[in-house]
Amino acid sequence: MLRFNYKNPGPEKYLLLVAYLIVVLYCLYNEPIYSPDTYSYLNAMPFRQMGYVIFFKVFSTVFGTYFDVAVVAFHAVFSLFGVHYFFTRISRLFQLNNLSKLPLLIILLFPFFPPLSIANNLCSEGLGYGLYLLFIALGMEVLFNKKGHYIKYYLIAYLLLVSIRSQFIISTLIFAVTYFLMYRKEIFQKKHLLNVLMFCGIMLIASLSERTYHKLKDGFFKPTPLGYTSASTAPIYLSANDDYKLFKNKDYQEILKTSYDTLAHKNLLPKPDYSTQESYKFFHDNLPKICNQTVRVIGTSYYFNQPEIKNWDTSKKSAYSFFKTEEACKAFTKVLILNNFKEWLKLFYANLTYGFKSQLLLWFVVIMFFL
Repeated sequence: MLRFNYKNPGPEKYLLLVAYLIVVLYCLYNEPIYSPDTYSYLNAMPFRQMGYVIFFKVFSTVFGTYFDVAVVAFHAVFSLFGVHYFFTRISRLFQLNNLSKLPLLIILLFPFFPPLSIANNLCSEGLGYGLYLLFIALGMEVLFNKKGHYIKYYLIAYLLLVSIRSQFIISTLIFAVTYFLMYRKEIFQKKHLLNVLMFCGIMLIASLSERTYHKLKDGFFKPTPLGYTSASTAPIYLSANDDYKLFKNKDYQEILKTSYDTLAHKNLLPKPDYSTQESYKFFHDNLPKICNQTVRVIGTSYYFNQPEIKNWDTSKKSAYSFFKTEEACKAFTKVLILNNFKEWLKLFYANLTYGFKSQLLLWFVVIMFFL
C-alpha cells in the first residue's frame, strides 16, 4: 500500500527528503513540551482516550526517563509519513504543478513549528495529525482512485484515529455519503452495499472498543467522558442564573447553580454590553477556566463525595465522578442550547468565522465543498 519508489530520485524527491530531515532535526533539537494534558495521559485519567494512553504507557515502559525524547522522535517521523502520503496522493489526484505543490507542503509542515509544535507537544495531536492525514488520503484513494481494496487500510487508520481523537468518530459518514452519491445508480450491488456498510459499521466497532476499554480499566461500560463536558461549556457560559430550575434532577440543579455562581464570582460570564464577537473572544480566551477549572471540577467533586460510594476505592470513585459529570453535562447541553438557542447560535457562528478569519472565506469554503 505505502511503498515509495526512490530509484533514480528526481529533484522533487531530494527536496522533500531535505525538508523532512530539517523538520525531524528541528523537533529533536527542541525540548519536549509538557502540559496538564500530558500528565492526564500518563496517569490514564478516565476522560482520556485509550489509544494515546496505551501509546504513552508503552513508551514510558520501554524508554524509561528518556521516553519523552522517544515520543517526540516518533511523533515527528510518523506524522511526516502521514504528510508525505497525503501530499503525494493529493498532488497526483489534482495533478498539481510545482507552483501549487509548494504552498501545500508549507501548510502541511506548518504544524511542526510554533505555535502548534505538534511533534514536541506530549499530547495526542502528535499522533492524531499523521493518522488524520492518512485517514483522509486513504478515503480519497477508495473514492476517487477506485482502489476498493484500500478500504481495509482506511478502516485501520480510522480505528486508530478515533482511539486517539474521539471527535472524529462520525467523520467516516462523510465518506459513506460521498460513496453512496457516487455509486447511487448501482448501490444495490453487493460490492457497493458492503462498502457502505463498512464505512458506517466501523463506528460501532470504534464505540464498543472504547466502552470495553473503560469497562476493563474503570469498571464502567461507557464512552470516554469528555464530549458533553466540553460541549456544555458554551451553553453554561450563556445561561441565566435561574436556568438550573429547568431541571428536575436535584444533582443537576446543584451542579449547574454552583457552576454559574462560580463563573460569576470569577468574572467568567459575558458582560451585558458585549457584542457577539467580544463575547466569543472572551469565551475563547478563557475556555480552560470555564470548563476544566469550573464545570468539570464542580461536577466531579460533587459526585466524588456522594455518600453511596464511600466504600469504593479512590480510583473507582474518581472514574464514577467523571462519568456522572458527563451525564449531567449531556443534559445541560441539550436543555440549555434549546433554552438559549438564539444566543448559542450566534456564538457558534462567531466560532466558525473566527476559525476562518472572515465570513467571506467561511462561505467560500462551504460553497466550494458542496460544489
